[in-house]
Amino acid sequence: LSRPLPSPPAPLARSKRAVTMAKLWGGAGLHPLVEAYTVGEDYRIDGQFMLPYDLKASEAHALGLVKIGVLTEAEGKTLQKALHEIGDLWKAGKFPVERSQEDGHTAIEQYITEKYGEVGKKIHTGRSRNDQSLTMIRLFALDKVREVRRLVGELASVAETKAKTFDAVPMPGYTHMQRAMPTTVGRWLGAFACGWRDVEPMLTAAEKVLDQNPLGSAAGFGINGLTLDRETTAKHMGFSKVQENPMYCGLSRGMFENISLQAMSFAVVLCSRFATDMMMFTQQESSFLKLPDCFVTGSSIMPQKKNYDLFEIMRANGKVFGSLQMQIQETIIGLGAGYHRDLQCTKKAFVEACELCTTSLGLLIEAIPQLEAREDKLKAAMTEDLFVTDEVYKKVAGGKPFREAYAEAKSEFFDRQAKKAKTG
Repeated sequence: LSRPLPSPPAPLARSKRAVTMAKLWGGAGLHPLVEAYTVGEDYRIDGQFMLPYDLKASEAHALGLVKIGVLTEAEGKTLQKALHEIGDLWKAGKFPVERSQEDGHTAIEQYITEKYGEVGKKIHTGRSRNDQSLTMIRLFALDKVREVRRLVGELASVAETKAKTFDAVPMPGYTHMQRAMPTTVGRWLGAFACGWRDVEPMLTAAEKVLDQNPLGSAAGFGINGLTLDRETTAKHMGFSKVQENPMYCGLSRGMFENISLQAMSFAVVLCSRFATDMMMFTQQESSFLKLPDCFVTGSSIMPQKKNYDLFEIMRANGKVFGSLQMQIQETIIGLGAGYHRDLQCTKKAFVEACELCTTSLGLLIEAIPQLEAREDKLKAAMTEDLFVTDEVYKKVAGGKPFREAYAEAKSEFFDRQAKKAKTG
């Protein structure tokens, strides 16, 4: 016997506004489970992150429609007013995007149509939700790439400044997680500063690729019989050029997000590696470095604990970021040139990865200036084993072949260690 389908979960409940409006593509009678499954979290992501970019693109599109005579000047002003209203409502937390609307594009058009009538039905002229999404995400991506470049530059600067204060503070250097040769805290921290500084041109290169306007490509084939002024919309949104081939516009979705994350990934990898070092150098067995108590957490059972949880989370987030980037890449592999609904699944991963990157950088910008070096612990750790390689090169300077000098210094060191062990 067939069983009745379960009732839709609470999040599927429709608002009064949304229930009275059809979907942009029709969709009357869509099964609620199909709606929930296909919409996923797209409506939430649009409502939380993407709406300002969708509004910016819609304003540019309306301006372009006025310029080519599809809209009158008065209609263009009405749309501009409506879009600004929505922006103000969104900033005040009063413009929710409902699951039944599927996305922010629908929410915007429905608001305008309900409040301003016929002009709301004209704003979609010459575009598809495909190029709306493309443009919205492209603007978001550009903002994030520029934000990360600003943050990584700031982080490099604070690390450079702090490193100078530690130039003369000795520190054991490590390879294979084992003590290796002498270095300084300044050189260690300065290495990360150099890395973050080198990320800046990578982000600039990604920005150059992203900085092209896909609006007007519609569903990936342009619009026959309607000549859109894509140069005008590009200028209004701040793009440096038009992405000319409409099929390439669609093809670039997912790919351009992946390019953005590839550029950001170097910064995140450095954050993750810095976090590993910080966990190593703050543990009680070494206690080389410390941060103020406002950066550490405690234990619910062990009163004495001071845990550097931020670095454990940061180390993990390096891997999470990589998995999100790979999720986008794996989603687009094997897709053909046209639009595929699979691409919707790249949006959440992209937003989450960008947030991981910016929050990690922002946290280190706050933490690194507060970093303290425990010079007593560091000086006590500068033991004989760190200087054995120096002994090799003293012998080389005296004329011995390197391989003989190496073997001799090694033998002498372990002989000394054995004698110390015998004498206790």
